[in-house]
Amino acid sequence: MSVIKLKPEQRKEAAAMWARSFFDYPLMVYSWPEPERRKRYLSHYLEWGINYGLLHGEVYTTPDIAGVSIWLPPGQTHITTWRYIWAGYIQLPFIMNLTNLFSKTMKNEKIVHKAHEGIMADPHWYLWGIAVDPDHQGEGVGRALLQPGLDKADAAQLPCYLETHDEANVSYYEKRGFEMVHTEAVPDSDLRFWCFVREPQERIENHHQPSAQQLGKIHV
Repeated sequence: MSVIKLKPEQRKEAAAMWARSFFDYPLMVYSWPEPERRKRYLSHYLEWGINYGLLHGEVYTTPDIAGVSIWLPPGQTHITTWRYIWAGYIQLPFIMNLTNLFSKTMKNEKIVHKAHEGIMADPHWYLWGIAVDPDHQGEGVGRALLQPGLDKADAAQLPCYLETHDEANVSYYEKRGFEMVHTEAVPDSDLRFWCFVREPQERIENHHQPSAQQLGKIHV
């Protein structure tokens, strides 16, 4: 399957696909409990995520935009407020009612970032986002979109990191060489997230380096 870098002019189409894929994703339901409001604003929110990836990382897709993946390279894996603002997230409070919905989302962001920084102190590649169009799931699109980041991490002998808020994804990532190293609930909610590390392929084969569990500094 052909994988290419997303062009800036394809952002809206990719964001619309991502919104279809993530409409029922637990984090999105948590952020926008009302389906009509989620339908109205989700693609805008996700377009800012794509902007962030284009500015600070690498965004991959297929020629028909059947999926998208956002990889942040070493040196860009620390998510900062200024980088969020530059990508367009400054509009977020206004589409989330300025009050409790925005504060809920920021609570999740804070705890997820804290877990990430606690687990991955050393250089790594960060799979910040990946989505596959519902009409193309099960066709190997997700596996193809994972590969560019995995290949670059392996070439540099660096680990990869990701988190998911959907427990159904746990086995998917484990089958692709990732090890679940941490799970945590967002306080005062039913939302939970799972953190994964994948060691460079040669490092796994030779058993010369610490395991993902040894990398993890946070445990439950």
